Amino acid sequence: MKTPTLALALTLLATQAPAQQMLSTASPIPDGAESRFCYYDGMAYSEDAFVLMVGDNTVTSTVSTVQERLLRCHRDDDGTLKWRPQSTFSTSN
Repeated sequence: MKTPTLALALTLLATQAPAQQMLSTASPIPDGAESRFCYYDGMAYSEDAFVLMVGDNTVTSTVSTVQERLLRCHRDDDGTLKWRPQSTFSTSN
């Protein structure tokens, strides 16, 4: 009785490996998605969407600035959507 159970377990393990390999190489972004969306921080944005990126820009240990960059999802000449800077602000802390 242990032999059929062991054989079944080995068969399940053998079929699981190709499935895991296929999942690990699959892209979460579908084909052609670059022409439909811009991506930022795990989210998809449509054409003409805006995002505001805020981050510290440490120049030296005594000078620190905070940069804010406004980006717009723009359609390039080749038809793909890409982020294009609209404006950049820097403030000193």
